[in-house]
Order: sequence, then C-alpha cells, then structure tokens
Amino acid sequence: MERDLDLSRSGGHRLRPGWDRLRLELRVIGTAPPVTVLAATLGGAVLVIVMHATGARAEHLDLAAGAVLAGFAPLGTAVAASSVVGRDPGAELVMTSTVYRRVLLLRVGLVAAPAALGTLLDAVVFRALGAWPAGQGTGGYLLVWAPPMLWLVALAVLVAIGLRSPAAASALVGGVWLAQYLMAHEIRDSTVLRAQYLFMGVADRAPAHEWTVNRTALSAVGAAAVLAAGLLLERPERFVGSDAA
Repeated sequence: MERDLDLSRSGGHRLRPGWDRLRLELRVIGTAPPVTVLAATLGGAVLVIVMHATGARAEHLDLAAGAVLAGFAPLGTAVAASSVVGRDPGAELVMTSTVYRRVLLLRVGLVAAPAALGTLLDAVVFRALGAWPAGQGTGGYLLVWAPPMLWLVALAVLVAIGLRSPAAASALVGGVWLAQYLMAHEIRDSTVLRAQYLFMGVADRAPAHEWTVNRTALSAVGAAAVLAAGLLLERPERFVGSDAA
C-alpha cells in the first residue's frame, strides 16, 4: 500500500508541471479571447433560443442557426485565436522554434477547443429546437461549422504570424468573412470561389456534390495553412518582438 502511495505521489509530481503550464498559458492568454469565443457561441445560442421562444418563423430560425454555426462562431474563434500570437514577446524570443511551436499550439488549442465544444453544443440545441439548415442531417452536427472554423482559425493564425500582427489578422479574416457574406451570389457562381465558400448550405439547400467538395476544400486549405504556419515558426525571432501587436 505504501508503494502504491509513493507511485501515486510520484505521478502527481509528474502531472503538476503540466497543470502549472496550463495555468501559466491561461494567464498569458488573458480574458479577452475567452470572452470573444463566449460572445460568438453562447450569444448566438441565446439569439436562436429567444427567436424560438418568441415564435419566429421556421425559415428564419433555420437561417439564424446556420449563421451562428457557420458564421459567427468560426469568426469569433478565429479572432480570439489570432490574438494569442505574440502575447509574451520577451519570453518567446529566447525560445527555440520547436518550443515556440508547442507553446503557440497550446495557446491556440486553449481557445479553439472550448469554442469547438461550445459550437457543437449549439448545434445539438438548435437541432432539438428544430432550427436547422435545410438539407442537413446528423453529419451537420460537425460539418456545418467545423470546416469553416478550421479555415478561418488557420488563416487568422497564419496571417498573425506572417505579418507579426494579430490586429491585422483579425481585420483580414473579418474582411474575408464579410466579403463572403455580402457577395454570396458572385461566389456561388464561381467554380473556384464556391469551393471556399463558408456559408454553403446555410441559406439554401446545396447539391450533395457541391457540399462535399466545399467541406473537403475548406478543410484542406485549413490544414495547409496550419502547415504553412508551422514552417514560419521555424524562426520565431522573425515575427515575435517588441513590434508585435
């Protein structure tokens, strides 16, 4: 029994540095990114629930649910994720590229993972309320929001690293998001741009082949942006410094 207690204590000592590191990174991240994520996910859920409670028409509920899942939640997560780049310049300058990649991945994960969980919960609630984009089955629990979120978050982090400016990254992804929303018809008419359309299937039913191509293309570009960000992180001193915003 004493041996088991000793092993338990030694295991606790091994785990403690990990918890301490999480607490440190949460302090570095601050409160703004979690608040941004909550506003996008929880705020969107409240909007749809209030609409349902006040007797909004079914098509309006469906549109609102799709806008929250494919639009507001991914955008809020992308803005929050880009803001964690360059949060601690003095410490990051002395890190090796491998260490900094791990640190930045942890920080982005601490923002994106709760956002993904919150958006998934939104999807479950919306489906239970009958507020669901047209033509979406159970696969929509993930496919409506996950590819757009990966696309926007990866792009935002890549731009924040490349331009050494989280503010510029937020402005860029916000501009791209708004342009896609305002130019929906033009984008849908373009074979190339349609594959990168974030709001596919939100306002109307998308053909099965277009939906598959779109979700695959968004995920592929998001993964490519993650790889590109990793390559830029080979030399963190190029983008982390006193001028990081």
